[in-house]
Amino acid sequence: MTKKRSRIIACVMLAAAAVFLIIALNNPQAGFPWSNSVTYAVYLAYIAIMVILFAAPFRRNK
Repeated sequence: MTKKRSRIIACVMLAAAAVFLIIALNNPQAGFPWSNSVTYAVYLAYIAIMVILFAAPFRRNK
């Protein structure tokens, strides 16, 4: 994956997270049908993938 493509995907993910956060804060009655542990795991995986996509272009080839 190219540097530009991974950055674009990471920026889109960041924008989607921001929109989700705004919607979630304006609708406190909404929720997911599973436990909070599953929700936190999904959030953590999403953040990890986004960070990897932002950082991936900085890796040097050996």
